[in-house]
Amino acid sequence: MPKIELPPTKSSLRKIKEDLAFAYEGYDLLNQKREILAIEIVKHISEIKRVEANLLNALDELYRAYRLSAVDMGSDAVTMKSCCEKRGYFFHISTTKLLGLKLTGIRLSLKRPRLTCSLNQTSATYDKAKRQSRKVLLELGEYATITKAIVMLSREMKKVQRRVNALEKIFIPQHEEAKKYISDRIEEMEREEVFVKKLIRQRASDR
Repeated sequence: MPKIELPPTKSSLRKIKEDLAFAYEGYDLLNQKREILAIEIVKHISEIKRVEANLLNALDELYRAYRLSAVDMGSDAVTMKSCCEKRGYFFHISTTKLLGLKLTGIRLSLKRPRLTCSLNQTSATYDKAKRQSRKVLLELGEYATITKAIVMLSREMKKVQRRVNALEKIFIPQHEEAKKYISDRIEEMEREEVFVKKLIRQRASDR
């Protein structure tokens, strides 16, 4: 007996065939979506490797510049001076749609650096660290955008995979089994009906 309990009638068979046709169509569409998501994830992973390498290099240069400025000015003086700095960038957020997903894009545009006044004198190494920090900000924006996209695409990939597995391993096999059972029962009942009609005609002719 199939797991789907339906009366063995032609209307039940027609309903199961319609459900199966819809399931197969959805299965094909989900497979196509899964392939597109996989291609996008691979593309973003190749991009993030490049961006991550650039970000690490920029951070290393920033750390070296900070250490030199700390040696020249002292770490406390560098901290006090950095607290006087004003925000030197604009923060932009945009969204792009892909297969029903809204991917967030982060972009930073740098302002022109302004002169700030403080009690501490700066050195050339501090100015270099300040310039390098602005470069790091740009790399961080690109890195955050790609990372967020990979996370969202991976989550959507898992959802699609679960739906594909549900159709492939549960829904379609159960409905195929039910379709076969109902088809066999209908054929059996039709044969019985034909046999009964022949038997009735035979008895009527014998009389």
